[in-house]
Parts: sequence; structure tokens; C-alpha cells
Amino acid sequence: MINVVRSEWIKVRTVAMHWVLALIAIAFPLVITILTALFNGDSADFDTRSLLEVLGGTSVVAVLLLGVLAAATVTSDFGFNTIRPTFAATPRRLRVMGAKVFVMVTYALVSQAIVMFLGVVIGGAVARGKGATIDLGSYGPAVPIIAGTIVLAGLMALIGLGVGMLLRSTPLAVTLLILWPLLIESLIGGLLTLITKSGHVLRWLPFRAGFQLAGAGGNDGDIGSPSRLTGGIYFGVVSLAVALLGAWVVNRRDA
Repeated sequence: MINVVRSEWIKVRTVAMHWVLALIAIAFPLVITILTALFNGDSADFDTRSLLEVLGGTSVVAVLLLGVLAAATVTSDFGFNTIRPTFAATPRRLRVMGAKVFVMVTYALVSQAIVMFLGVVIGGAVARGKGATIDLGSYGPAVPIIAGTIVLAGLMALIGLGVGMLLRSTPLAVTLLILWPLLIESLIGGLLTLITKSGHVLRWLPFRAGFQLAGAGGNDGDIGSPSRLTGGIYFGVVSLAVALLGAWVVNRRDA
């Protein structure tokens, strides 16, 4: 199993597109957070919550890119037929898929942990230099937001892998992973809201529920909507289900 994991890691770190997506996923939230702290740090209402709102909000884009990256590691194998020698060397396909999951989920968790650490340290330092009061200990949801955003990155990688296993096409997988959470869920939620006459339905759709992990506000006090923990567990179950279905399909279909 260790050799299979090493093989998957070589694939990830030797493809230029993977590095480009990873660098964008890391740089985007950091740049926006630092610039926001630089230009708004002297505002009277800029505080720890404001910093984490920016960092968590922009990290949603980062975790979507990590999901796309995870999907691409699978679809590129099928697209370039490199999956065939991989399966020839390791006939147990589930072992190969398990190695991909381990590598990409770990990669996503570490990448997002770096983003959150640097965002809090550098962004906080810049904001303090402008006169803002940044104190994580004084803001209760600080740790849940930081930890939740990191977990969200891992779950996005997991569901990205599942989508990649199911579709086997990079354009289709990327389109679905970008459009579904940003557009399609809104359309479905709007339709369900009209049918049920409830504004809470949209927040129970998988990606919207998962994004609560990175939200500074959360829905913990909103009756009828998922809390940060509930939303995270719900999205985790959906991500795991998609990944397991994808692994089952790969194991059953011809490579």
C-alpha cells in the first residue's frame, strides 16, 4: 500500500496543472485577506470576526479548487490511459482508489491548514498594524471556523475524487464541481423554497450545508437550518457516499 501511495504522490507533484491549481488555492484567500486587512484594518468595526469572515469566505473558493484538483487526478488517469498500467501493476483497484483518497485528502487538509495559519498570522499582523484589535481568544467561533474550513477542504477533495471516478472526464467533472455549488443548488433551492414555502430548504442542500463549516456566522441559532457541526456531518456523509459509489463503479467497470 505504501508503494501505491508513493506512486499517486508522484503523479500529483509532477503534473504542472496540479501545482497551478494548488498555488491559486493557497494564494487567493491569503492575498484577499491581507489586502482587506491592509485597507480596512483602520476601520472601527474591523475585528477578529471580520478577519475570519474574509479568510473563511475566500477559502470557499480555495476548497472548490482543491475539489477540482482532486477530480483531475482521477480523470487525467482515465483520459491519458495511465490508469491501465496502474491497474496492471496493482490489480486491486480499490487499493489504488484508496491511495488516491489518502494522498488528495491529506494534500487538501495540509494546504488549507497552511492558508488558515498564514491568513491568521499575516492578516492579523497587518490588521493590528492598522490599529485593529485581533484576538482569537476573545472570539468564541474562531477555532471552529479555522478547524471547519480545514475539514471542508478535505471533504471537497473527497467528493471531487468521487465525481472524478464517476464521470472520468475532466471537463465534465470540473463543470459539475463548479456549477453545482455555485449555481445549480441555488436553482434547486429556489424551486424547493417555492414548493415548501420555507427559506431553510436551501441551507440543507449538501454544498450549502458544508459551507457552514467555513462561515463566521453559521446557523447555530437559526431554527430549521443546520448548525456548523450538523452541516459538516451531513456534507461529510454525502462526500463519503459519492466517493464510495465512485470507487464501486471503478471496480466494476472496464478501465
